[in-house]
Amino acid sequence: MTSGQTEGQLREDIERTRQQLGETAEALAAKADVKARAKQQVDQLRRQVTARAGQAKEQAARGWMSSPSALATAAAVVFAAIAIAAWRRR
Repeated sequence: MTSGQTEGQLREDIERTRQQLGETAEALAAKADVKARAKQQVDQLRRQVTARAGQAKEQAARGWMSSPSALATAAAVVFAAIAIAAWRRR
């Protein structure tokens, strides 16, 4: 025992160090899991696209996009936004 620590204090220090090491190892493993990180990004992009599509649908229901050409233009804009977002993430 060093510098006046009791056996109980040393055991607590060891347990705390083990816990910190375990947390660090988990964090490193999460960063190294490329597949899981890619899935999270895809899920996030999917939520954004769904939200934008819902907004476009609401606006269409209100009548500002009543013509077929306006709907096609809106669809093209949404598709372009998705493609740009996917390209930027790479």
